[in-house]
Amino acid sequence: MRSKSPVSSPIRKRVAVIYNPVAGFRQRGRLRRFLKHLRGYGHEVLLRRTEGPGHATQIARELDPAEIDVVVAAGGDGTINEVANGLIGRPIPMTIAPLGTANVFAFETGLGLKLSRAARLPSEGHVAEIRPALAGKRGFLLMVSAGTDARVVANVDRGLKKYLGKMAYVLAAIREILSGRPGRIQVTVDGIRHEAGLVVVTHASHYAGPFVIAPDVRMGDDSVCVVLLKGTRRRSLVRYALALLLNRLPTLKDATVLRAHRVRIDGPKGQPIQSDGDVIGQAPMDIVLGSRPLRILVPDLARVLPQAPAQRPAALPDGVLAEEPAPAR
Repeated sequence: MRSKSPVSSPIRKRVAVIYNPVAGFRQRGRLRRFLKHLRGYGHEVLLRRTEGPGHATQIARELDPAEIDVVVAAGGDGTINEVANGLIGRPIPMTIAPLGTANVFAFETGLGLKLSRAARLPSEGHVAEIRPALAGKRGFLLMVSAGTDARVVANVDRGLKKYLGKMAYVLAAIREILSGRPGRIQVTVDGIRHEAGLVVVTHASHYAGPFVIAPDVRMGDDSVCVVLLKGTRRRSLVRYALALLLNRLPTLKDATVLRAHRVRIDGPKGQPIQSDGDVIGQAPMDIVLGSRPLRILVPDLARVLPQAPAQRPAALPDGVLAEEPAPAR
């Protein structure tokens, strides 16, 4: 029987840890504990701090595969997104230390929030090769959205986020709902036009943390999933929030869930678009599945790779899960 002692870990790695120093006191303490766990496993640790937006991508892109075995994105989903963009198409696998606000990636892969478990992944994780989707030219692992939640991300107070975490988003969401700014997003899904109050293009089943928005989706799928929420009034937005907390969002009658290979968020022009918790641009924007792979280390391959066809349900309850169309020629 294998010993549980970190010191006895048989596989030691050269691990580059990329972290965002702009974090609250609690997250800095968690980072120190994570590094202690890593070194306890005997790993050689190279610590690299980011200096601003986009720097994590540059750091990851410049790492030498001859000198580094694994890259750890230590932070939230935004930091993970940046690191992943620097590793797409490269042989070095990526894993994470969940230090962010929502930690969607951690829940999506089945890792959860335990730092000791995350520190085991460089030596014990399974390598999954996925194809991140592209929003414009930028890759994303989780989701892209437009509408109410994108406006919330655009308007969240970054100072409050540093000290309040998720509560900063809650306050921004309340302000957005009370502002009474309903609007409809125009989106084209594999050539078919739709309108909705909120559009989420996702490559993951989770949303905003542990909550499930598209239960049939895996990060390794060869398509993306589009969730259209039709309502724009305040009571609809409140209903969507409650349904999300209960993991029942895709079962609502005014929710439509589609599989797609090509999506375009058409407008209104200038509407903010967020990806993995950061605003990345404005409408219009094209979204497709990328062609270059990303290697990620996960505790459970079944959580990120597609299910066998016999196990995949034909439809989500009270929603629509379209047949995957053939790629456009």
